[in-house]
Amino acid sequence: MNKKNELEMPYPRVCAHRGFNTIAPENSLPAFGAALALDADEIEFDLWCTKDGKIVSLHDAILDRVSDFKGYVWDYTYEALLKADFGMKFSKNFAGLKVPTFEEILQKFARRVIMNIHIKSKEEAIEESNCSLEDSECIVEFDENKITEIISLIDKYNCREYVYVISGDDCFLEKLHKIDPDIFLCLAAKSDTKKMIERAKRLDCKKVQIVKPHLKPDMIEEAHKNGIRCNMFWSDDPEEALEFLKMGADTILTNDYLRISQVVKKFKGE
Repeated sequence: MNKKNELEMPYPRVCAHRGFNTIAPENSLPAFGAALALDADEIEFDLWCTKDGKIVSLHDAILDRVSDFKGYVWDYTYEALLKADFGMKFSKNFAGLKVPTFEEILQKFARRVIMNIHIKSKEEAIEESNCSLEDSECIVEFDENKITEIISLIDKYNCREYVYVISGDDCFLEKLHKIDPDIFLCLAAKSDTKKMIERAKRLDCKKVQIVKPHLKPDMIEEAHKNGIRCNMFWSDDPEEALEFLKMGADTILTNDYLRISQVVKKFKGE
């Protein structure tokens, strides 16, 4: 059964960050499924490319934290990566869990939930993984061909109006917008929030995602004056989430979907 799409879904919303990852391994099909079972408005996940260009979902470029493999995601072909266990470090009950591909996520959940898709550019990969110059040369980039592949998959599952793409890399967002100006974009504003709205307008982003330590009192108001929605990254604390809602936040990302969704529902009077 289809849910309301990006233009129809009312605000405020809750976005299950990396799925409902307090009860299942992050960025996994079980974590996404758990969020959907609780009627999540949105799920968020991250995309990387394997050595042979397969698009997979995991947060870190480095595999060590969430799997029994070591090294970077771009060090392995997809076939090799399938031998990694992405569940055991979370719980033995999830032992043997495989890394999901972007297409597998679409196959399971397209048109059933809004997807906040974080695509990691090469610059973000270098920054987040702190990799060496030698290692960075091995990064499989989301170039024009890869961006086109992502858009083609979105259209294959007829869910263009159910997704928005987020990045903190202006050049990447410009490239994506040039390839397909109709894809909804969100600017991930990390530490550089001074000119956030100006940047979002220039890039034609319909949303910004604000990291909470960098939130300033008038930031959400300024965004709304310019017709831009605000995601708050992130909150697992009900009292904090309520404060963000009172400030006008449109969507709250959370790792603890059930608790924060209850806060939002109460705020909306449901």
